[in-house]
Amino acid sequence: MSLDNNSQTLLSSWRVGGNHCNWVGITCEKAGRITNLILQEYVFRLRGTLHSLNFFSFPHLIGLHLRNNSFYGDIPSHIGNLSKLTFLDLSYNNFSGYIPSKICLLRSLDVISLSNNRISGSIPPEIGRLSSVSVIFFYENYISGPIPISIGSLRNLSKLELGTNRLYGSIPEEVWNLSKLTKLHLSYNNFSGSIPSKIGRLYGYIHEEVCNLSKLFRLELTHNNFSASIPFKIGNLRSLWGLDLSDNNFSRTIPTSIGNLSNLGLLYLYGNDLSGSIPNEIGQLRSLSVLQLISNNLTGVIPTSIGPIPPTFNNLTHLEFLSLAENSQWSITRECMLGWITHSSWGFQQQFNGSDPNKFEKLQKLNQSQA
Repeated sequence: MSLDNNSQTLLSSWRVGGNHCNWVGITCEKAGRITNLILQEYVFRLRGTLHSLNFFSFPHLIGLHLRNNSFYGDIPSHIGNLSKLTFLDLSYNNFSGYIPSKICLLRSLDVISLSNNRISGSIPPEIGRLSSVSVIFFYENYISGPIPISIGSLRNLSKLELGTNRLYGSIPEEVWNLSKLTKLHLSYNNFSGSIPSKIGRLYGYIHEEVCNLSKLFRLELTHNNFSASIPFKIGNLRSLWGLDLSDNNFSRTIPTSIGNLSNLGLLYLYGNDLSGSIPNEIGQLRSLSVLQLISNNLTGVIPTSIGPIPPTFNNLTHLEFLSLAENSQWSITRECMLGWITHSSWGFQQQFNGSDPNKFEKLQKLNQSQA
């Protein structure tokens, strides 16, 4: 490594002739071979480049942990010589330039995190060679271009986080076939197109249905340019806890199948062009704590299944925040208003059709006086 003077002082133990196993940030196995370089979140933050680091000197390195320092410059292509590396974390630094294609030679890699840097260019199409990788964190960079189709061949991938970049195009169909995926974070990019209807496609024999993305825990696609409708088969993603499709161009109605997502805790659909009424099936989401439908074109009667009317029949017992503002006018019953007043943290703001806003204000004051 080429370090500035202050960083060299911090690593003064790295001197020629000393026992490298006693150096700061170095761990060795019993035979004395270096297996891990751990300088992450160093108390004074190391500053420098990796250009002069001789990766050939670490043939047995399995972990390179440099998170949260002040390294800058390009990621050197000869990092691809660390053939036994399983963990690579260069996140929260100031690395710039492109992702070197030779990083895709690290066939043993399980985790790669390059997030929160200044990396630009595209994701190397050779990334599909990382056959062992389970976690890819590239979020918070300046990466552009489409998602390479080859990502669909990463059958062990469980977390793919590419949010807050400059990626564009449609999501490759191959991504929806990654059966071990638990988190897909593509928010704050320029993706377009629709979510394919094959999402959550079922395979198998009768009485043995297996969802494509049956392990998906979080799906975050906010702040892109997705359009068309939310596919009905999204209701097959039974493991979902967080679903964020906000700030896109989704239209038509909210699919009734969303009521099948029994583990759902967060549902963000705000900032779209959704129309029609809120499906009664949302009342089946007993674990839901946040429901945000603000800024759409929803109409009709707010379902009594959202409750509480009275509290003993309230289906959504965990609901803490409800936002329905900036839609078309609603019809709402007096019982619903009384119930919602008891949940002031729900952030309920709305226009009412067939209800007197002054009555709502009076009811609110009445509730406060009884508290």
